[in-house]
Amino acid sequence: MTTLPYDVSRCSGRFDLRTDGEWCPERDTCQRYLAWSKLDRNADVTDYQRISVTMGWPDCGMKIPAEPAA
Repeated sequence: MTTLPYDVSRCSGRFDLRTDGEWCPERDTCQRYLAWSKLDRNADVTDYQRISVTMGWPDCGMKIPAEPAA
């Protein structure tokens, strides 16, 4: 699985920043979250100055379904 282009925002998969806060239940099947949490690291993305990262929210409507693992 490859990461997303730099002009596509990533998602933190969190609904808030509290330590005990809620996580998006669909994060592990969302390409935006996987890019932020794993795929960018594997692609040697180290600088997020050009890439936006958003907070998750219930029923966001921005989910990009993740490609099935090969």
